Amino acid sequence: MRTIVRLGAVVAAACVAARCSSSSSNPNNPTPTPTPPAVTTVVTGVQAVDGTQATQQNGAPPAASGGPTITASASTSVVPNGSEVATLQSASPFQTIYVSVPNANGIAPASLGPNTFGPSVAATGYWLLRLPTPVTSAVVISNFAQLSTGTSFTIGYSVANAAGAVGATVSASRSVVTSTGGVQVSVAWNTPTDVDLHVVEPSGNEVYWGATTSSTGGQLDQDSNPACALDNRNVENIRWNNTAPNGTYIVRVDLWSTCAVTGATNFTVNVVNGGQRSTFTGSFTANQADAGGRGAGREITRFSHTTGIAPFSMTPVSVQPLSFPSPLKLMMSRQPE
Repeated sequence: MRTIVRLGAVVAAACVAARCSSSSSNPNNPTPTPTPPAVTTVVTGVQAVDGTQATQQNGAPPAASGGPTITASASTSVVPNGSEVATLQSASPFQTIYVSVPNANGIAPASLGPNTFGPSVAATGYWLLRLPTPVTSAVVISNFAQLSTGTSFTIGYSVANAAGAVGATVSASRSVVTSTGGVQVSVAWNTPTDVDLHVVEPSGNEVYWGATTSSTGGQLDQDSNPACALDNRNVENIRWNNTAPNGTYIVRVDLWSTCAVTGATNFTVNVVNGGQRSTFTGSFTANQADAGGRGAGREITRFSHTTGIAPFSMTPVSVQPLSFPSPLKLMMSRQPE
């Protein structure tokens, strides 16, 4: 009898760790059922590029009812505490945007580790973004939680016209790459262009594509679309793993090349400073491409870091080092100073 009690305790503990519930026709052999996570476990906020904010809703997004059909252009990868800049387009006007997570397979806060929610689990709830006027094209920024590196999820977009007719959901998988740290800066953008992230640490040393690591532990661990070798990730990330140096950091973003894109490139920058997170948005026009190296780019923000700021709770991850500087960039005379 003692053995049975201990076995039951182990099963119960495992179920709690996996956030599951038991349901089975055989009470002596319960089958774990995944408990869906809330949409905010994956997407912490949504806004239009003009700053219009979405509101969190309960339940599932409205079903399709003959509304506008859209295409959604976005990156294939995201970073923990980062963002996605998606462009939604339709042949007919829409005014309401729904953002959901149809499949949260394996997604969890990094503190819980991967595979917490089980297979094929849709997140509960969604984000509703009501635009001021009907449009046929919109740029939507989705902010992500501190997700587990190496996992993936599906993000879905659908729209409704001014009369309330809803179109079908367009969804695609996203892979979570890189990791976070005591100081983390990331940039995401919405066009197949070469955008570069630069961070100057307190000593004056600059971490960017031409100097991807620093003696203090800073690392550019994601360089996307180098010299227009397009990888569709559209995200870059610089982080300090453990103890980041105290002092003032300067964040800059540079449009190195348009890669033949003629329109505007919208971007969003996320800064994680200990337990604090800030988000900034902006855009480049095609004529602002400069093939810049050290010191290039538009200043986005400056912030002060101290060890007194409480860090996030993080699960250690192994990040494979990348080969930098990019040979393609060097071949195009993009030499580090």
